[in-house]
Amino acid sequence: MRTKEIPLKIELFSSDEENDYLITNPKEIVAILHTIAQRKSRVALYYNEGNSMVLTMILAADEDGLWIDAASNPQDNRHIERSNRIVFVSTHNQAKVQFIASSATLGMYENAPAFSLPLPRKLLRLQRRDYYRLVTPETHALKCIIRPVPDKAHILHEITVMDISIGGVALVCEASGIELQPGMVYEHCQIELPDVGTVETTIEVKNTFEVTDRNGNIKRRAGCVFVKPSGQTSMLLQRYVAQMQQAAIKAAEKV
Repeated sequence: MRTKEIPLKIELFSSDEENDYLITNPKEIVAILHTIAQRKSRVALYYNEGNSMVLTMILAADEDGLWIDAASNPQDNRHIERSNRIVFVSTHNQAKVQFIASSATLGMYENAPAFSLPLPRKLLRLQRRDYYRLVTPETHALKCIIRPVPDKAHILHEITVMDISIGGVALVCEASGIELQPGMVYEHCQIELPDVGTVETTIEVKNTFEVTDRNGNIKRRAGCVFVKPSGQTSMLLQRYVAQMQQAAIKAAEKV
């Protein structure tokens, strides 16, 4: 059965919330990271104050530390090595795993460039019922209609949705004709949900970041939240996500 894809985005918490997901036992931390390495699960490595990200993987993990595959772009590796705060996000048994390193040293692991870093003293393991985000397939991606000028409703911009949840969306920034920057708020945005209906809501851009895939291609995305969505909007989003989850389960059962 195929595993649902969890978007590898940084989660922010208050101190009280963080304690609910915190793991500090070194043996448990090693076990989790070792499993991620064995399964070759994707790892998002965030640097540059969380504004830049590369996809990589954990090569090995034990009580002495871990090895992380280097980025394909040497410039990314230089920036990572100079960073004093690096955030790693991956998945473990359908839960998001997140930890922070204050440094990473570029070296060689099995004759290939890789970063070595100490075993983290703590990591977060998140598994919440309301977390599920639906990654939309590129061939049938949803579109978000944005009206950037409040008094000119006829000016529309159609932007591709990369993933969607009950709480917000991630949008593709390239070739959208509109500059999405943190703090910007857009009212009366519309997203048509196939077989469910069209939601209309206000969105706020919370962050933007660059994603470098394993082929070295760089894409820019904007993470947005729905601002005070109506009950109707929340209901449609819940129905759509649940419907797509069921479809994914049925498809996986046939494999």
